[in-house]
Amino acid sequence: MESDWSETSNQQRTTSNQNMKDESFIQSILQKGKDAAEKVTSNFSSISETQLNWKPSSQSWSIAQCLQHLMISHLAYFPVLNQIIEGEFKMSFWERNSPFSRFWGREMKERLQEKVKGRLKAPRKIQPTKSEYHIVLLDRYQENLEEFLNLISKCNKVDLDKTIITSPLLSIVTYSLRDAFQFLLQHEHRHINQAIRVKESESFPN
Repeated sequence: MESDWSETSNQQRTTSNQNMKDESFIQSILQKGKDAAEKVTSNFSSISETQLNWKPSSQSWSIAQCLQHLMISHLAYFPVLNQIIEGEFKMSFWERNSPFSRFWGREMKERLQEKVKGRLKAPRKIQPTKSEYHIVLLDRYQENLEEFLNLISKCNKVDLDKTIITSPLLSIVTYSLRDAFQFLLQHEHRHINQAIRVKESESFPN
């Protein structure tokens, strides 16, 4: 967090007139989201329900589970993004004062790179809720992603660096909105790529 951050109420509101807006960054994030949507359409629009739910092993996720994991991840951020957009978000004492926000931002970006360096176990809160899904999940994913990107687009007047939010998965972890958007879109492509690898498996059903 920036050391000169004031605690006055108008500065705590993330829709205040500050100078650290970055609309070009928001546009680049939105483009990554659109690329993700197109990647899902081009790779999975013609698969069957059997293929959607097939898993390479009992310990692996299916295409459906990869996509549902992303949907749950998006939803976890909907409440805070809506608060930010409506001008109702006020940073907590910890969000204003945590000395670790930059560290966690860097850490999350490193851990959730699009190209997998090491396998990570998803936190229980955002793990897929079941093992079998209807083919309509593909449409639900696209609708969910579109809503998520719409919320991001409405943050184009927000100070992305001074707006510090708390992880919906672990309350001690905080990071800037800029870092959150970056690692969430890395995460998006990371799991879409995982789903593509499922489809490319030698045993993938015809």
